[in-house]
Amino acid sequence: MFRALRHRTFRVYWTGMLVSLVGTWMQSTAQSFLVYELTGSALRTGLVVFAFSLPSLLLALPGGAVADRYDRRRLLLLVQAAYMLSAAALAALTFAGAVRYEHVVAFAFWNGVLMAVDAPTRQALVPSLVGREDMANAIALNSAAFNGSRIFGPALAGFVYQGFGPAWCFAANAVSYLAVIVPMWRVRLPQEPASAASEGTMLQQIADGVRYVRSHRPVRAMLLLLAAVGTFGFAWMVVMPAFTVRVLGGGPAENGILLTAVGVGATLGALAVAGRRAAPPGRFVLGSAALSGLGLVAFSATRTLPAAAGGIAVAGFFLIAYMSATNATIQSLVEDRYRGRVMSLYTLALIGSGPAGSVFAGWLADALGVAASLAVNGALVVASAATAWIVAPGLARVGEPTQADEPGGAEGWSVREVAGE
Repeated sequence: MFRALRHRTFRVYWTGMLVSLVGTWMQSTAQSFLVYELTGSALRTGLVVFAFSLPSLLLALPGGAVADRYDRRRLLLLVQAAYMLSAAALAALTFAGAVRYEHVVAFAFWNGVLMAVDAPTRQALVPSLVGREDMANAIALNSAAFNGSRIFGPALAGFVYQGFGPAWCFAANAVSYLAVIVPMWRVRLPQEPASAASEGTMLQQIADGVRYVRSHRPVRAMLLLLAAVGTFGFAWMVVMPAFTVRVLGGGPAENGILLTAVGVGATLGALAVAGRRAAPPGRFVLGSAALSGLGLVAFSATRTLPAAAGGIAVAGFFLIAYMSATNATIQSLVEDRYRGRVMSLYTLALIGSGPAGSVFAGWLADALGVAASLAVNGALVVASAATAWIVAPGLARVGEPTQADEPGGAEGWSVREVAGE
């Protein structure tokens, strides 16, 4: 299950990232509390999230081109250092009692700009840290670190915020970036051959990356399915407070229990993918997507806290298993010189679908009820997976040991390379 950690370079990167992610969740949680204290407005709290998401959405494709054009380890160091300075500056303003709502919005926007480069860079860097046979395991362990830190980071932030104030959460996040910067500064990766992405303008590189995805049907199909799951599969994030209050008759404590259950299920889902010896085949991708939708439908039918926690944990398990499997399979199929741009499209499919999905889930909750909104969105996830199976039947064969006898089959509909053979 932890095979990728036998590679020293990945081990120091993963350990540092785990520490840094706890700090990131601490800042995210404290930032939301701080904004609400400053403004008393839920809308303004949401606008901070929007300010962070907007540049990530608009700049995802250029960020992927940058990740393919320049040395990824150096880019990682540069972006992590910029994150650290941003958190330190926010901490200094908060310690001084000078922080304002506008400051928080500005820092959120800047961090979103950094994320547009950081996300494709980190995802494209992972294969160079491990052997091909352990790449899927490494990607799944990254997902496990992200979701595992979501269990502990917010809880730690709540304790620090209540006992010492938000500035210490921001300061802790700033220090946490050193856990990535220091070890990765010392790491020396094998020199990679010059990439074709270094030729041409940025716009030409972006267009080339889009053409590459359009010409590779399995990658294109998985990204389209990811956009659909991203639109409907995260409805619980939007309506969870309303579900807790209106359906379960609970409050903040019960809401926190449900969110913790999501984190636990998601972490176990990522570890389940990490336990596989190879990149998960197409059937696993499609099956886990469908089961995440069924889990959401089951969650919508619960009326007690224990049942609800179990239902949303199951949905989180299959949702993150699906995302980890999709990430690993796509990375197994693409050429390294296109990896950053392809993974920027992965990020775009996931983030770009969020706003529309949030509006749809909220509208359904007001029109039909919270439970109905969850059930409809879950059913749409199942329908999306079924549609992908029908419209792109070759997707289900990705990872099988026999070569597909159709145009484009050599590009990875069912090749041994996906399994690392």
